[in-house]
Amino acid sequence: MIDREGRVIFGSLLLVVLSLAGSLAVERQFGVAIWDRPLLAFLLFAGVAVAVPQLYLAATDDNEARFRSRVRFAAVATATLAIVFAADADGGRHLVIALLGTGSIVALVCYEVVADYRTPSDDSVTGVP
Repeated sequence: MIDREGRVIFGSLLLVVLSLAGSLAVERQFGVAIWDRPLLAFLLFAGVAVAVPQLYLAATDDNEARFRSRVRFAAVATATLAIVFAADADGGRHLVIALLGTGSIVALVCYEVVADYRTPSDDSVTGVP
C-alpha cells in the first residue's frame, strides 16, 4: 500500500504526465507546443510537479522538522528549475521566471530568519544571562 506522501507525489506527477499528453494533443491540433512557452512549462514543472505537493505535505504535517525540510526543498527546487527554464526564455518571460526563482530563495531566507527568531535560545531556557 502506498502511504499518503507517495500518493500525493504520485498524483502530482500523474497530473504533469496528463498535462504533457494534453499539450501534445494541442500541439498536433493547433501547432502550439508547451516548449514554445517556457513560462508555462516552468509553472507546470516547478509548480505542479515540485512546489505544490511539497507545500501541501508541509501544511498538513505536524512535524516541524519535516515541515521545514519540505519548504526548503520546494524553494531550492523552484530556484533550480527557474535557472534551467530561464535559459530558454527571452525578454519578459526570462525576467518573470528569474523573479519567481529569486523570490522563492528570498522567501526561504525570510522564513528561516523568522523561524529562528521565534525559537527560544538555549540561554533563555536555562536562565543563564
